[in-house]
Amino acid sequence: MNRLIQKHLNQVLQHLYINPLEKCNLHCKICYTKKTNPILTKKQVIDFINKYQKTQPLKMITFCGGEVFTLKYFPALVNYLTKMGIFIQIITNGTINRLKEFNNPNSVNLIVSIDGLEKYHDQNRGEGSFKKSFLFLKNARDLGFHTEIFSIVTKENFNMIDDFEKYIEKKIGGVQITYHPRKPPTYLTAHPISNIVGLTENFNYPTQQQLTDLYKKKTVFPPNNLGCYQIALMSDERIYGCCEGTVPIGNIKDSIPKLINSLTAKLITWQNNSKDLSCLGCSQPDFVCGLKL
Repeated sequence: MNRLIQKHLNQVLQHLYINPLEKCNLHCKICYTKKTNPILTKKQVIDFINKYQKTQPLKMITFCGGEVFTLKYFPALVNYLTKMGIFIQIITNGTINRLKEFNNPNSVNLIVSIDGLEKYHDQNRGEGSFKKSFLFLKNARDLGFHTEIFSIVTKENFNMIDDFEKYIEKKIGGVQITYHPRKPPTYLTAHPISNIVGLTENFNYPTQQQLTDLYKKKTVFPPNNLGCYQIALMSDERIYGCCEGTVPIGNIKDSIPKLINSLTAKLITWQNNSKDLSCLGCSQPDFVCGLKL
């Protein structure tokens, strides 16, 4: 493995991704994930983290769903982990405010989903969602949490981005915004679970020119040079090589060295087939978030 990818992998292995459930309190019109039933217990999550730490140093965990704030045990779990010295990132729709249940806000980064200005955001996520999410974001900043915004980009809201950023700056000041282009058909037709098309009227996929401009000017996920792989535990107890993985590299019962070796093998496959030496690699070389198909 080349030095660039190996160095990045060493950093990535200090950061777990855990998706304890797919259930959510909203019914977003362009959500692409199936709301399957399995939910990881608090004990399963802690046991896996403890097993991981016996093999690999761990600095950060990102939690995502579904909506993790629907889990009764979630704030207590985060408090347990931050007390251990682990920094926690939480991707949330921001409509369930349980912020006062957290003991260490300075050890938590809240990444709140806001898809542009109020009218457009609510068309997707439901009337009143924007106000709830925005108040959640403001409350979080007042309480001392770290905050970011995760914003889905469509053909229709692309031209609203500048106004959206001005609104955020005016209301709460500077906050990092990462833009996430709506999943393309090539992703949805190939992914075994995250494959719901949803509504396309007024929520069309960005054009190629819009994507080009977005990647030139903004922070985007997945990043242009990739590298967004990590050990990712899902609610069905399977482990993937990234949060958007299609083929598991193991399951919750596997040893951590086995999982790391499986991830490493995926990256070696990528390296052997990629001509871009500046790219940080992908753990799904046949998929690449649907961009390669």
